[in-house]
Formats: sequence, structure tokens, C-alpha cells
Amino acid sequence: MLFWACSNGDDSSERGIPHDLQVILDGEKGFSPDTVIYLADSVKFIDMLTQSADFDLSGHPGLDYIVKGMTSGIDIQLQVLPGNDEIIVSCYQSYEKRVVFSEPKLPAEQDGFSLKMLDSVKAGDSVFYDVLKFDATDATNNPCNISAFYYGIHDGLVKVVSKNEVEMNRVPAKAYEDAMDRREKERALADSIAQAVADSIIQANTPVEKDGSDDSSIEIPQEILDLADSVSNCIKKAYSSGSLSAIKNCKI
Repeated sequence: MLFWACSNGDDSSERGIPHDLQVILDGEKGFSPDTVIYLADSVKFIDMLTQSADFDLSGHPGLDYIVKGMTSGIDIQLQVLPGNDEIIVSCYQSYEKRVVFSEPKLPAEQDGFSLKMLDSVKAGDSVFYDVLKFDATDATNNPCNISAFYYGIHDGLVKVVSKNEVEMNRVPAKAYEDAMDRREKERALADSIAQAVADSIIQANTPVEKDGSDDSSIEIPQEILDLADSVSNCIKKAYSSGSLSAIKNCKI
């Protein structure tokens, strides 16, 4: 068990805080100022996440780290509480869905969940040092939507592994900006293709006047307009979802 007590010295053992936990708390000295971070998988998906870290818990040393994804569903809270003899991992910030390590001397295990400190971890093209790994692979009742995450003591979340073993790694802001630019171009292309297909449908189903008179007054059947609009929207959705194969379902 761990105990927190006041001390005039800097030796973590004198305060009853194990060395590995003290390393996590010492991360405050050089913790990343980034409140927004980015994680990407090996395909094209990239998510923006917000993170915050509080190392002063009611005047006592500790850690309350929270990270949330915008679209990935990542929602993790990591708490290091030497005064309560606990390390707590929560998902969705719900105390009903939390894993409590009641004897948090690393490495630690609890009901199939594990925590251990790694010297370094490669995430994407970057290497992060002093990383805490939470692993739920051997847990029979995992309340989280992930099987593992990696917390860099100076960087925050650097890697996540989903339950189906898809990895998301920390990437720089530039990667996110490039992805957004690429999506805008793909969206513009999709809109262009969708409009061209819609115009073709209307043109192919518009009767031509035999006398060669101006066809601007020709009334296009509403069902043709509806079909063109439906196919156009279907193509746009297929592109935006990244599933080009879904276009075959657009009834072109």
C-alpha cells in the first residue's frame, strides 16, 4: 500500500511514494503545453483530442489527466492518488466504469488489467520516453472501448489500441492540417462528380423536341429530378465516408 506524507526532502521514498509513481508526478516539470493533440490510424482516419493534466490535487501531489477525442470515442481519465493509495483509470469519466489499482506500485495488476512503466515507445514516426502503459487485454470485463493506451509522462496520450487491435498513434498538428486539406479537395471532387452524374441523368431522361425549338421550356418529370438528387447525395455520402465501394449502391 502507498502512503502520502509531508517531507522536507525531495526523496520520494521518504514520502512513501514509489519511484515509478514519483516519475509520473515529476512529469509536471516538463509536461506538454498542448491542450489539443492528434492521433491517427494506419489508413486515413485522424482525430483531434483535448487533454488536460492537473498535478495539484487539493494541495497534495497527484495527477488528474483527462483526454477526449472529437470523433474516435476516446474518453480516458487517469488519476494517480498517492494519498488514497490508488491509481484509477476511468472511461467516459464515469465512476461506474473505472479500474482501481489499490496497490499502485508499478508494475501493477488488478482483475486482468495491468500498468507498467516503459522506457520508450514508438508511436508512428516518433519515439516517446517514460511511458505508462495501461493494458486491458487479459481482462474479462473491460469497461473501456480500448484494449490499451500509452501515457507519456511529459506528453500525455501517445498511443491507443482499440479492442479490434487497431492502433492510433500521436501525430503532429501538421498531419491533421494536411488531412483536413485533403478532405476538402476530396469533398470538392465528390461534389463535382455528383453534379455531373445528376446532370447526365436529367439530360438522358429529358425529351428532345423534334422541331429543334428551344428546350428551356421543356418540363422535366419530378421523379427524374428526385432520382438525380438521390444519386448525387448518395455519391457525396460515399466519398465522405471514405467508402468508394459504396458508390455501387447509388443506383446509377
